[in-house]
Amino acid sequence: MEKLNIRPYETPDQCDTTIAQVRVTVNGVGSGGILSVELYHDPDYFLYKKGRTKRVRIPASEGQHRVCMDLEKQGTYAVAAYHDVDGNRKLNKKWNMMPKEPFGLSNNPEPHFGFPEFSESAFTTDESGADITIDLRQP
Repeated sequence: MEKLNIRPYETPDQCDTTIAQVRVTVNGVGSGGILSVELYHDPDYFLYKKGRTKRVRIPASEGQHRVCMDLEKQGTYAVAAYHDVDGNRKLNKKWNMMPKEPFGLSNNPEPHFGFPEFSESAFTTDESGADITIDLRQP
């Protein structure tokens, strides 16, 4: 079995519908590599490390995955997920900066030239958090 470089602080939280969490269901995952799910809070730094609240990585296998992340506070967030097929811990991109690996965002916005804005993927949590479904798009 291949060695995946998943660090202890990147593991998902235990799913629990009685606490504030973002519970993300990711559809269309392929086998091998790593599934990365990232929670963002800052519209000005959407899809940048500076705007990221949390990142979870798990081994990728064919099908659907559910990943949960505890929330410290209610608010407006967006989620990005990608299948890191080669396990190099980053989203490989084409010459035009678009993803070379399967990628998806909360609210599943329609693709257009460039990445969607935070507002297209944003959702607001309540005391129980939020349940999100992301359909990965093939590049």
